Amino acid sequence: MLQSLAMVAALLGMGLAAYLWQVEGSGITGTAGALLALLGAGAAFLGAILAAMMRSWRHLRGVVTGLALLAATLTAVAAWFLMQNVLVIVMAVAALALLLDLAFTPACRGVI
Repeated sequence: MLQSLAMVAALLGMGLAAYLWQVEGSGITGTAGALLALLGAGAAFLGAILAAMMRSWRHLRGVVTGLALLAATLTAVAAWFLMQNVLVIVMAVAALALLLDLAFTPACRGVI
């Protein structure tokens, strides 16, 4: 449940960052910061997908989830610097879902 919430939030973040990077009038059109936010949201999405597929490898799943959590958190910070509050909220939801997944999944409890 938490993995799917993280995937949906990261996918929304990717779509929003791609929109903000391309549309005129957003204030960050074509900037390197917007591209980095797009890549960070993509990394969080890819990490959430990989972690959801790793049911049998306990510690590797925890490491991948932790790296996806780091990507989502840093993307939220980048969005805050870009003054894109909706992207901050979406990536914070993804980071919170990944953090709760790390805390409450028995296979990942020894990682954090």
